[in-house]
Amino acid sequence: MALWQYTFQILPKRSFSVLKDDIQIFDENNLFDDEPYWKFEPINKNYFEGLERLLMKGKSWSKEIYLFGSEESNCLEVLFDLQTDNVKSVSLRIDFTSEFETVLRGVIDFCIYNELIILDEKLQIVPLNYESVSHIINNSSQFKRYNELQEQRPE
Repeated sequence: MALWQYTFQILPKRSFSVLKDDIQIFDENNLFDDEPYWKFEPINKNYFEGLERLLMKGKSWSKEIYLFGSEESNCLEVLFDLQTDNVKSVSLRIDFTSEFETVLRGVIDFCIYNELIILDEKLQIVPLNYESVSHIINNSSQFKRYNELQEQRPE
């Protein structure tokens, strides 16, 4: 992740509400493990193809990642199992140096329509409206640090 990006996790709403108290959410490397939420009710990677109207399908560095957008800017990554094509993880990275409103509103609408939730970097559920998500980005440590560095740049 670049300094100018904020990362969100996307999960199925139903599996999150059923499993949230029953599974360990961190793996052995102390990273968030969202695969159990996607295994609860398997979803094929093609479920996300509708996002192509919003973010062009890009070339990923991995055969196991369906990439929409650009790794260096706004992007949604769908990690999937190569044998089953079922989703294992979904993340959204917003480039706050770009005009991201259209992308963010589109992803929020997609989540509402498909009963998905968005978690912020603190793994808190984010209200599915543009103002709430934008507020989280604008108050993030990355956003503040990026702006500090921009202010320090010689002109």
